[in-house]
Amino acid sequence: MFRKIGVILTALSCLTIGMVAATVGVASAAKSAVLTIEGNTGVTFTNNFNPFDSSSFATQLSVRSLVNEPLFEFDTLKANTQYPWLATSYAWSNGGKTLTFQLRKGVHWSDGKPFTSADVAYTFDLLNRVPAANVFGVPTMSSNATTSGKYTVSLHYATPEYLNITAIAGTALMVAQHVWSKIANPATAVVTTTMGTGPYTLSSYSTTLVKYKVNPHWWNGTPAPSGVNVPSYTSNTAAATALADGQLTWAGNDIANVKKIFVAKNPKTNHTFFAGGSTVTLEFNVTGTGPLSDPAVRQAISAGINRSALSLKGETGYEQPATSSGGLILPSQGAFLSKALTNDLSAHSDPAKVASILTADGYAKDSNGFYAKSGVEIKFSVEDPTAYSDYYADDQLISNELQAEGINCTVNGVQASQWYSDSASGNFQTIIHWGNGGVSPYVQFANWLDYTQSAPIGTSANSDYGRFNSAAAQAALKTLSSTNPSNTAAVNAAVLALENLVSTQVPVAPLLYGADWDEYSTANFTGFVTAKNPYADPSPGDPQLPLILKHLAKA
Repeated sequence: MFRKIGVILTALSCLTIGMVAATVGVASAAKSAVLTIEGNTGVTFTNNFNPFDSSSFATQLSVRSLVNEPLFEFDTLKANTQYPWLATSYAWSNGGKTLTFQLRKGVHWSDGKPFTSADVAYTFDLLNRVPAANVFGVPTMSSNATTSGKYTVSLHYATPEYLNITAIAGTALMVAQHVWSKIANPATAVVTTTMGTGPYTLSSYSTTLVKYKVNPHWWNGTPAPSGVNVPSYTSNTAAATALADGQLTWAGNDIANVKKIFVAKNPKTNHTFFAGGSTVTLEFNVTGTGPLSDPAVRQAISAGINRSALSLKGETGYEQPATSSGGLILPSQGAFLSKALTNDLSAHSDPAKVASILTADGYAKDSNGFYAKSGVEIKFSVEDPTAYSDYYADDQLISNELQAEGINCTVNGVQASQWYSDSASGNFQTIIHWGNGGVSPYVQFANWLDYTQSAPIGTSANSDYGRFNSAAAQAALKTLSSTNPSNTAAVNAAVLALENLVSTQVPVAPLLYGADWDEYSTANFTGFVTAKNPYADPSPGDPQLPLILKHLAKA
């Protein structure tokens, strides 16, 4: 009996071992599962991972934070929600002119060397010393950063910078002093290797696929995906096909009929979450003396746009028409909304208003049927990448509508890489561009209006691509950034000034409330941002990638 039981137990043991082996095999497969992401389409891949270069692969694909991390992560979907990251705390002193960070201990670069206050000080000094490298929009310091030991660093400013905390702590990505101090031209250097504190490092590069592998020195544990792949997709349509076929795990772009072609194929695993995170605008290049330099012309163009058509036809109903000419993200920033600017934008075009504005400004229709003054016609193009199928469709809708109303607007479809270059250099007449979003109205207004972060035409700008130069805007931005957030009356007054300026001067014309695009599959990984758990901007991009990757778990 005993021997027979032994045989039975042995057989059961073998069966159990086999089952365990099979389970281990499944687990091993899951552990080796790679996360395939897409944060941008139509970009020509370049073997360049320079986080300070706006034309590098890492920047244009928005994957810099896989390698280089911020000091803090901020939740743009929930007010007053932030996560200590490379820094554990920060404190303002000197009336908002000094910002001191306490850094996390035990953090190492991917080569094993320790991350210290010297690296943080070096990063901010570099951004100060080389303005072209300041692609993060960090305010200029009044003097070099100072350190106190290995884990304390202070930044010094000439004016209070309270509301720039998200740019300073949440957008700027840290680099290693022992690497970057040897690079002569940090803003333009071609960097083919990676060195960071982030969850991944570069594994391999090709013009069609870039692979990242786990950084064994990541301070935050081991991320669930054993690697991250970033394939090249020529257009939103190509990305949609890959998503529907299961080749793409996580996408961040507008995909037409995504509910039908993706979600409906497997509602248990295929999901979308389009959080309203920014204001999409038509941005004007206001330089020179042509019609676009005239605020009245820009007002007329804005009045002639059918925002409902953009929403329903261009954006498949995923983004709602902008309702206020002041530019705030609504409804999330509704507490700052001026009553006078509430619902002052029509969802549909207003030809009568177009005619009224232009006639009062001295324009009349010429023999071609277009408005002109002193023989100069209102003639311009909207430039956007053809790969961004939604924006390109929006461009055509705007062109058709304005042409019918007597404004000679055409479409200039380009490659995505050219668009990024043209936007930064000011080599455009108008572009459709998403807003910067952010936890405060300051973030988006500064991106549109801060001329100190702009540059002469032909030189790369970090913001204010349209080169709008207004003393009133600079004063309001300075007031807003230097006001302690607890002084709500002063904050509201500064926001109101900026709203009114955008409404009357129209450096940008609000079009839509832009979605933080997010399509994902939970077949292999769970823990993505959802409407029930909106812990971050849900899109697969900077600077929230490390935060979301930390939340992911194997399915």
